[in-house]
Amino acid sequence: MQLSFLLALLPIFAAATSAAPLQARDNDGLKKICSGLKTRDNGCIRYVKGFDITGVVTEVDLTFPQIQNECDCIQACLDRPMTCNNYVYKFSTIASVQSGHRTCTLYSNFNLPPNVTIEYDVNSTNNVNIQLLQPGNNPQAGSLAPEAFKDMNLNTTADPDAVSGGLWALQDGTFVC
Repeated sequence: MQLSFLLALLPIFAAATSAAPLQARDNDGLKKICSGLKTRDNGCIRYVKGFDITGVVTEVDLTFPQIQNECDCIQACLDRPMTCNNYVYKFSTIASVQSGHRTCTLYSNFNLPPNVTIEYDVNSTNNVNIQLLQPGNNPQAGSLAPEAFKDMNLNTTADPDAVSGGLWALQDGTFVC
């Protein structure tokens, strides 16, 4: 009797949970950043602070004054929906540390897991929009997502204000980040 009652309620429960709006979900307690961006959540709720989760293919490097904050960086990715699906806003060079302005790097892929390495045939005619700016990025060796730093050596003082994350262009023309 109880089992049949529970089974009868299952479709109602499934419909109620699947109809929940995307905005109601959170990102492990992180607050929304960049409110007002033209995304489904009017900002980003899926991001990582203090680490760089990005990969290396189709690397586009942007600097101050074009990029003044993480919202400008995310918008730069939004402006390139056919080649960008993740970004990192961090100090990436000694010059950026000296100037006090983080850089914005846009990518088309994420950091690979530690036991995965991919080599790109950059001479293949099958490639479209592959842009490896640093020769050492091919092959791309996986690793744990690197921590972001803000000291001159870029390896000592953690930068908890660095931000990186994904941006997905959805088939209906909207974005999620």
